[in-house]
Amino acid sequence: MKSIFVKSACLAVALTLYADLSVGEPPDDVESPGVQVEFLSADALVDQIVAANPSVAALAAAAEAARYRVEPAGSLDDPMLSYGLAPRTVDSDRLNQRFEFSQRIPWPGTLDARATVARHEAAAAAGDHEALKLEVIAQARAAHAQWWFVHEALAIHHAAEVLVEELIRTASVRYAAGRSLKQDVLQVEVERADLEKEELRLLRLQTTIQSRINALLNRPPGAPLPPASLPGPEREPPAFEALEMIALARHPELARLEAQLAANQSRITVAENAFYPDFQVGVGYNGLWDDTDKRPIVGVTINVPLNRSKRRSELAAARADSSRSQWALVQRRAELLDALARARAGIVEAKQSVRLYEDELVPLADEYLGSALADYRSGAGEFANVIDAEQRKLATDLALAQARADYAARLAELQRATGLLPGQPEAESSGETP
Repeated sequence: MKSIFVKSACLAVALTLYADLSVGEPPDDVESPGVQVEFLSADALVDQIVAANPSVAALAAAAEAARYRVEPAGSLDDPMLSYGLAPRTVDSDRLNQRFEFSQRIPWPGTLDARATVARHEAAAAAGDHEALKLEVIAQARAAHAQWWFVHEALAIHHAAEVLVEELIRTASVRYAAGRSLKQDVLQVEVERADLEKEELRLLRLQTTIQSRINALLNRPPGAPLPPASLPGPEREPPAFEALEMIALARHPELARLEAQLAANQSRITVAENAFYPDFQVGVGYNGLWDDTDKRPIVGVTINVPLNRSKRRSELAAARADSSRSQWALVQRRAELLDALARARAGIVEAKQSVRLYEDELVPLADEYLGSALADYRSGAGEFANVIDAEQRKLATDLALAQARADYAARLAELQRATGLLPGQPEAESSGETP
């Protein structure tokens, strides 16, 4: 019971990682007085992309088809009814005819093994479906983070352009008054040209990301998209041990491989039962006999498995497939734990980077720029210091936006490595009691 409680607690903690802002909630740093702007949240984008993805729909249909194959796999073949008559007795006083009803029955345990194979194949198909959903969700969340970043980067560049225009006016006035050099005006104009060039790159990036998101939505590349909401607040991820427990217990890729392994092990049972005969029991009536006591018939037919070499080969192949599935499971577990560790480390790094920029680097850049501007306007500072401060301010603001986007993207990768689909942790943990 203690382990169940621990698992529930870990699932509940992990659930807090994946909260996003809802649609319609604007970022905190966007001012839009009098204008109601609809923002696209990560959850809304995920729902739309998952619903529009044809591969997800195809694997959902494949999983449904696999579930329907379970019952036929464990069922007996249809019974056989045979009938015959003697044609020359049709016009006689007694019609000579014969009929027989028979049923094929495999060796005991074979039907159960076949049904077990089908059940595990259905579970593997469901695992394929959930694993693809995880991948699509991670792609959607990463695309949402990039979509937010490119808009934030453009806003930062526009603010920098406003500052540079002000610097151009200030430098021009001071140059006209003979209080500064021509190179100050040229230097700031070069900075404006660099900003325009960088803005072109950001606009190209915006078009690229828009096209990528529309491709995930099965829409034309240029279809309009609302701006993205601010990524959720940065949180400390759970301990690696808790995430490892969740991944090993919940990840659909591991569930798929475990189901494939179980299916192959059940195929071994089917191959072992092939060494034994199948039965065919039947009852019938043969009117060709004159003696009425000989007309009712009860019989049993069996196949004779003489070709033992063929059956040994089939059994060896089933065992080899089982071994292959087992090694594939071992390898995938190691790969997932490696991806989980790297994703968690990326989350920690991105969170600490955001805090570092917010608490130290951005305030320092603001203070540096303000001091450089004040010194220049008072005649005590060099114009080169102002340009350097402006560039540092721009780079710092962009780096903060990039760190926030990185956090959201790495959070999506952590979710994929952990194997949690939306709604699963809450649903499962609510049903368990310590």
